Formats: sequence, structure tokens, C-alpha cells
Amino acid sequence: MEDNLQDVESTEVVADREPAELSIRAKLKQELRSNAGESEDDTPTRQKEEPAQEETSVQVESTQVEKPLLAPPADMNVAEREAFLNPTTANAHVLQQYLNRRAYETRTQYDRKMQEVNQLKQQTSAVYDVISKYEHEYAKDGISLGDIATRSIAWDKAMKNDPINTAMEWLDSYGITLNDLANQQYQPAQPQQQNYLTREQAEAIAAEKYESLAQEQEKKALDMYNQRVVELFMNNKPLFKDPETASQLEAEMAPVVQALNSTGRYSSAEQVLETAYNYVVNGNPTFSGLVQKMTTGPVVQQQQAITQKAKQAAKSISGSAGSGTPRLKANSLRDNLERRFKGE
Repeated sequence: MEDNLQDVESTEVVADREPAELSIRAKLKQELRSNAGESEDDTPTRQKEEPAQEETSVQVESTQVEKPLLAPPADMNVAEREAFLNPTTANAHVLQQYLNRRAYETRTQYDRKMQEVNQLKQQTSAVYDVISKYEHEYAKDGISLGDIATRSIAWDKAMKNDPINTAMEWLDSYGITLNDLANQQYQPAQPQQQNYLTREQAEAIAAEKYESLAQEQEKKALDMYNQRVVELFMNNKPLFKDPETASQLEAEMAPVVQALNSTGRYSSAEQVLETAYNYVVNGNPTFSGLVQKMTTGPVVQQQQAITQKAKQAAKSISGSAGSGTPRLKANSLRDNLERRFKGE
């Protein structure tokens, strides 16, 4: 009997049923549980990521380059050293003046050295031009330009000290003897005929020299006048107070002045300088900005001074509490008229 029951249970067919659908409330509970589980799982990862970000920020801070500590230049004065070591917006102009001064001195020294080089070049150019024509011929024998100049000067000094022996030595170096010179036919040089000037020619030469001398004197006087005009013009312009700014402004004005002079439209040097100055300053934003700051600064200060004086005047007029003549209060128009008649 029991075996039959087991066979029936084993052979019993069970119907496959679909799970019953959940209600809306059950679905919401299930979704809330699942979201809560995900959030709990994410919190450790976020906590793990935060220390990593902190580590990267620390690494970035450690990789920042430290500001170098520099000693001030040796040519700085006390105020410039203080501004260099402790720069602020209040002492920035001190560093600007130092940089402009150093730039001006550097360019001035460079120009002076270039003038010395050009002077030396002019002194040696004549000798170099003569020797350089035969440089290749002497170079074949291994003789440089310096050796040529040294030998020439040595022979010249020897001829002054001992001309006979030096001449004999010089002839012997070329394989020539005195007999060779004696066998050559000697023809004395014919004296040159002297040409005398006529009176008209002498007067023409004298007049030409006088005219050239007068032109030279006139040019010197004009140069002195122009120099005074330039100095007066520069003293009246604030941009020429700083040497570096003045040198830059002069460099830009020089070609403009030359072009204006070539036109012949201006009757005086003052007009030329003023026109060139306005042209350069208005065309250069740096110079125009400096001029604007220089002109607006005094105006603002003047306005502030006027406002301050007006405030002081208003204080003196109003006075403090209880000062000045007290006002009399009138109850009516009749009381006011009666006080006027009484002279109160």
C-alpha cells in the first residue's frame, strides 16, 4: 500500500503555474529595498575614492615649484633694495625706475663701445685697404697681414736709424749689389716747372675759402640754436624726464623730424618738433597712455582739493551744535513783524 502511494506521488503531474503578479505597493517596497542595498554597497567605494583624491591634491601641492629667493643687484640703492625684497603695489614705481635706468645705461654703454670700434675701424681702414689688395700674394708664402705691417714698420725705423747699412741689407735680401746699380743708366730727374697763379685765380680761391668759412660758421650757429630749441622743448614735455623713456621717444621722433624738415613747409624748429611729438605720441599707445595719466592726475587732485575746501567751508558755515546766533521762533506773522520793527 505504501509502495503504491509512493508511486502515485512520484508519478503525480504538477501543473506549472506562473507566479502571481505583485501589487503596486509590493513592487515599490522591492525597488526601495534594492536601491537601499545598492547605496549601502556604494558607500565604501566612495569612501575609498575620497582618500585617493586627497592624496592627488597633496601630490599636486608638493609638485608646485617654490619661488626662488634672490639677492638684489649690487647697483641698487637702499629704496630699490627694499622694493626688490618686499615688492608691493606702493613701491612698484621704484622697480620700474630701476629697470628703465639699467636699460638706458646698458644701451648708452653699448653705443659708446660701438663708437670706439668705429673710430678704431676708421684709423685702421686705410692701412687695411692697402694691405688687403696683396693679402693673397703674401698668404701663399705664409705671411699674414700683421707680419706685413710689422716688417714695413721695422724697415722704416731701420732706415731712419742707419740708412746706409739698411739699404745695403735690403738690396742684399733681393740679390742686388752696388755694381748692379752702377751698371744701370742713371738719368737725373728733371725739375718740375712751377706754375704761378694769376690775380684772378688767387682772388677766386680766396673768395671760395671765405664762402666756405661763412657757411661753416652759419651752420654752427644754426646747430647751436637748434640745440637750445631741443633742450627747451624737452624740458617742457614730461615724457623726457625719464632717460629711458626719452631715448625711446627720441628714436621714434628722429625719422619723423627728418621727413618734416625735408618738406620745407615749416618755418621754425619748434613747429617741426611739436608736430613730430604729437605724431609719435598719438600713434604709440604706450606714450599716449603715459601722457593721459600725467594729465588726468593733476586734474583729479585739483578736483579733490576743491571738494575738500567746499566741505571745510560748509563746516565753518554750519558750525557745531549750539554755535552761532540762535534763531528766534515766531508764533505768528504779527509777532515776526513786531520784532522787525523793534530791531530784534
